[in-house]
Amino acid sequence: MQQTIQLRKLAARSVTAFLLAVLCVYPLYIDKFSNLGVTKFTGVCTLFWAFCLWLGALVVVGAGLRPGRLSRKDPALWALGAFVLTGFLSTVVSLSPVSSFWGLGGYYGGFMMVLFTAAGYLAVRAFAPQGLLNGLTFCVGITTAIVTVLYVLNIFNIDLIGTYADTAVIERAQFFSTLGQKNFNSGFMAFALPLVFYAFLVARGVRHTLFYGVPAFFGGLALAVVDAEGLALGIGAAVLVLMCQKMFTTRTLRRIAVIGAFFFFHAGWMQYMRTHVYTQGGKPMLAALGHMGVEGLMVCTALWAVLRFGLRGREIPLWRAGRVVAAVAVTATVLLYALANFWPGFPSLGRLDDVLIINDDWGTYRGTAWRITWCTWLDQPLWRKLIGVGTGMMHTAMRAWAGDSLTDRMNTFYAAHNEYLEQLLTTGVLGLAAWLWFVVSHLRKAVKNWLRPGVAPVTLALVSYLAHAVVSIRVSMIFPEVMLLFALLQVFCLPPEEETVPAEKPRHGKAKKAKALVEEKPGLVRLWAPPALAAIVMMAVCGAASHLFFGFLF
Repeated sequence: MQQTIQLRKLAARSVTAFLLAVLCVYPLYIDKFSNLGVTKFTGVCTLFWAFCLWLGALVVVGAGLRPGRLSRKDPALWALGAFVLTGFLSTVVSLSPVSSFWGLGGYYGGFMMVLFTAAGYLAVRAFAPQGLLNGLTFCVGITTAIVTVLYVLNIFNIDLIGTYADTAVIERAQFFSTLGQKNFNSGFMAFALPLVFYAFLVARGVRHTLFYGVPAFFGGLALAVVDAEGLALGIGAAVLVLMCQKMFTTRTLRRIAVIGAFFFFHAGWMQYMRTHVYTQGGKPMLAALGHMGVEGLMVCTALWAVLRFGLRGREIPLWRAGRVVAAVAVTATVLLYALANFWPGFPSLGRLDDVLIINDDWGTYRGTAWRITWCTWLDQPLWRKLIGVGTGMMHTAMRAWAGDSLTDRMNTFYAAHNEYLEQLLTTGVLGLAAWLWFVVSHLRKAVKNWLRPGVAPVTLALVSYLAHAVVSIRVSMIFPEVMLLFALLQVFCLPPEEETVPAEKPRHGKAKKAKALVEEKPGLVRLWAPPALAAIVMMAVCGAASHLFFGFLF
């Protein structure tokens, strides 16, 4: 019994280091942008399989699973099995099975990514400790700050890490920071920022507020500079969900005002720099608010002051009003889209037409990608509609469908820029249904356990990513982290667990001393420094080893 407990503790510490490696170190792992996709994919693939082998060895020597962690009655596990099975079927009958298996020719990882992320999901669900969220969130905040700073420096044509030496300047306008293209940075921020912001929203006391306020400050910078409208969509969805929860009070709104002040400060500064200093790359939707940066900063500051001093410490629930606002916002948005696209006489709304009217030019030509993906799926025979053309085969199938009608613009799309449409075409109706089953089973469990520690921030992060997925690509830079967040959500939804320790009668009157040792808790540095160091070593070793194991992909 004692040996099993010790092995479980070792497995839990190993999972903590693994989560830090994937969520915090892996986003920073890179060598050159010329082979970014292969570098990222092979590095994280090696990391996942190496960790699963280590954890499997611990299970073999006696680290038994905790009761209830992997129950056969859990619909999420059946949904995961269906997701893997449909991916396997689509790969077997793919237009190019080898390319679909490895994800050759893109950033998408192929069926191999489905396999190793499923294995990592099971490993984290089986052994992850329940009390790791606070430290993990802070480490994610550090990574977010580093990625954001490198992103901003690249906008000003400053390359501190030397990854752009062999990259043309015009190409650099699409490649930022360690995650690659702006859309991939946006995907990372879509799930990282809700974690960072939520930790700041619920922080109590001056020490914790400052502790989580620094990452939130850089999170405001990320909102102001990351050039992708999908990030605005994802964060907006997370905010609407938060407003509907009973935890939404005047205190929450006060902290949101602080985050708003961070954002307007950075947006105003970036607007000044864009006006007076050379910058490269596009201008994100939210950055347009930089024109009113000073006014926005003053409004947010005034709102904070009113809520902080006007209420004199009182905390008033706002969730009922929040639900009304959320319902009005969603209804108005759906109504505007319907009128703008289906009512020929609907008046123009100026610059909003670029957002509301969906055509081939919508979203930097995402409308074209959506149209050709949908038409390609419709053109497939019935059995292909059900099981797909194969993972990563969107471009190949689209070219076959377009034939002589293929345009230069259509030929640039190797993905649908909508994860759900991509899933429909590549793995068919069955694959899309399996993925939606997997997502819904997790979100339903989150709704039932919202008040358990850790459930709310991880759920908001996943909601943000799932909304962002409407306009983004499933890539190996982002998807592994998302699958581990799904696993963590399941762990946090469980009732609090306590390890049963065999009773041992104290000898020689040392009962008080033994009790003091049990109750003593290590400090933050002592608790998180070892797994953080282990995470860095794991990523470095697996990154180097990946060139050996997967050299044929480079």
